[in-house]
Amino acid sequence: MIQPRRSFASFLLRASVLAPLGGLLSSNTAGAQGLPALAGLDRRAQLRRALEAIGASNQRARLAVSRTLERLDDLAVDFSAGRLILVNIAAAELIAFEGGREILRSRVVVGASRTRTPQLATFVTSVRCNPPWYVPLSIEPELRATGISGFRVVNGRLVQPPGPANPLGPIRIGLLNSDGIFLHGTNSPGLFANQNRAVSHGCVRVARVHELAAWLLGMAPAAIRTALATGRTLELLPPQEVQVALAYLTAWPDSSGRLVSYADPYGLDAPGSRRAPYRRVLRPAPEMPAEAQAPEALPVSGDDPL
Repeated sequence: MIQPRRSFASFLLRASVLAPLGGLLSSNTAGAQGLPALAGLDRRAQLRRALEAIGASNQRARLAVSRTLERLDDLAVDFSAGRLILVNIAAAELIAFEGGREILRSRVVVGASRTRTPQLATFVTSVRCNPPWYVPLSIEPELRATGISGFRVVNGRLVQPPGPANPLGPIRIGLLNSDGIFLHGTNSPGLFANQNRAVSHGCVRVARVHELAAWLLGMAPAAIRTALATGRTLELLPPQEVQVALAYLTAWPDSSGRLVSYADPYGLDAPGSRRAPYRRVLRPAPEMPAEAQAPEALPVSGDDPL
């Protein structure tokens, strides 16, 4: 049953903080207790029901829900079939789904307001273990001016080898036609403890990147760590297609199914703001037989991770 409008709107207004790791509501959102869990419903249906339940006077909550619905429609996210990684930019959180069922949640670091993570619907291309960092040309002069060490020059490009100082961390997950945006680890894991995690140059740093890579590849986390321990750069191809949606969702269910209102770090919910830009990448042609069981090693190529 839908709770009275005052109760739901009051909860949505109070629950305006990031959920802690694991997706549990923080203690200052205790007003949510007693509301019905909505995890069994279609997520768009959840949001539409929430919009109906919010009073007209609570414009902040209504905007969060209506703009979230709008962005989901733009990106054409399908939660019901296959594998999907959803990065909620506003919540600085990643959720992995399989057949509509939530598999994993992880804190992430996303782009700062000046270097935003774009809204994008695309597909995973590969998982790279022990990735080198090809320094983007846009920041190379600044980096050289600091008197760097431990870098190499390869075909005129400044490259940092894999290792504990590498900003990509131990794993980089490639995305199709993403204009240099990736999911990856980090050499600064302390950032995941911060409430404000909108501090990157646009890429998405993933706290639980080992577990995410293991799920993508159909491998045990221990096998991933064994591959990393070799120190070799390996490019592995997931055996199944995985959709990825980088979406700016300021109202979204937590792991218990209760709706949470998140902050608006990019100001996209402000009254009168333009519709947020987005881009959809066409489905790639099949690269391996559907019956393939093991990830395939691919040649490693250079690129421009941020």
